[in-house]
Amino acid sequence: MTTPLTAAVVAEALLTELAAAVDAAVGGAVAAPAASPASGDGWRLTGAVGGARRGTIRAWFDLGGAETLARRMTGAEAPEQATITALLRDLWAQAGAALGARPEFAGVTLTFGTAEPTGAPDKALVYDLRAGDVTARVAVLAELVTADAWAGPENLDVVLDIDLPLVVRFARTTMSIRSLSTLGPGSIVDMERSPDDPVQILVGDRVIARGEVVVVGGNYGVRITDLTSPAERVRLEA
Repeated sequence: MTTPLTAAVVAEALLTELAAAVDAAVGGAVAAPAASPASGDGWRLTGAVGGARRGTIRAWFDLGGAETLARRMTGAEAPEQATITALLRDLWAQAGAALGARPEFAGVTLTFGTAEPTGAPDKALVYDLRAGDVTARVAVLAELVTADAWAGPENLDVVLDIDLPLVVRFARTTMSIRSLSTLGPGSIVDMERSPDDPVQILVGDRVIARGEVVVVGGNYGVRITDLTSPAERVRLEA
């Protein structure tokens, strides 16, 4: 029997894959459901879920555990905040990619944004993560709907007033954790693109348009040069 693809199932699988990513980075990582709710300060990353499900994932990593893990991974006695957040984003991204590669999650994609400082989430699935001297409390809160819930005309009026995050992507590249840990003021990252190439405009993990960067009233803006079809923009299918 196929396990229903619920928010709780996705959250538990993501936490399991996070432990695997930490284990690959520092070795000896194990994770188990926590006996008490998460508390204190930490780093939250919001992920956009696409494909066979729509929704958001709020992933949280406690402050002290994140700093200890960054020390283990970089060897720095006092890792900078930017280093810690980059490492967390990379680990959660690895976990999301591994989740999407599972047969039971075929067609599900997960893209994480930037880590933000925040208190512990309520009503989240909480795990204790241990790897040598690293002891961390991690949590995931998933909110999902089926892809079909976005597709029917009878549902269109319900979703038209929902605010969606719009992201302009100049370029993207991949870097190893070692390379990320050595970044600092003055570092240059080669994005392997021409300044004249169009930027991508995304909602969640889907490119809905392309355009060129302009200045509007002293602020940056984007002039749209190419759009996907209206049906595709409404459905937001991956």
